[in-house]
Amino acid sequence: MTDTKTKIYLSAKELFQERGYSDVSLRDIAEHAGTTIGNLTYHFPKKEAIMLRLQEELYSTFFNFVDAKITDENALDLLKNSIHEIQEIRNTNMYYYKYIVNIHEEFPSMKEELLKFRKRLTDFYLKIFLTLKKTGVMRDDIEDAEYEKLTALVSHLTYSWYQVTSPYYDGEDELELSEALGVLVKGYWNEDKNF
Repeated sequence: MTDTKTKIYLSAKELFQERGYSDVSLRDIAEHAGTTIGNLTYHFPKKEAIMLRLQEELYSTFFNFVDAKITDENALDLLKNSIHEIQEIRNTNMYYYKYIVNIHEEFPSMKEELLKFRKRLTDFYLKIFLTLKKTGVMRDDIEDAEYEKLTALVSHLTYSWYQVTSPYYDGEDELELSEALGVLVKGYWNEDKNF
């Protein structure tokens, strides 16, 4: 049987997915979880506490691939898998990524974890890009500093893509994040290599 805190958290995630985080109150969450507002605030004193747990869960999912050991043999697969994984995580948690800037403005305590995670993510991609450059998959005529810029762009896109694009596209003609990342990275690819 699910404990009360977990039930509250799962109810919050479900409601966020249905309505968006800003349209869900603590009372809505308590009602959906079948508990009282007092019980909810015992476990999560503010909505921010729920969002912090959500952030922790999302980052731990990312860490499964970000913390992988990068070798000459696995770098390409790690890159492809990470782009696919990013897309999956975003699709599953669209309510978070569609409003990520707003969420971090509303809940400043989340920013510190975001900055730490972004550092890990950019380190991960830079190691992959430099490994692929060394092995001839990515272009060796491009300076390492340019790969650092590519890494920053990948990081920015992974955080802001849906917040920036969603208001202007319907689901039919919207470019997926994984497609955008693929197009961006292909410009650094050696012509004789497939992505």
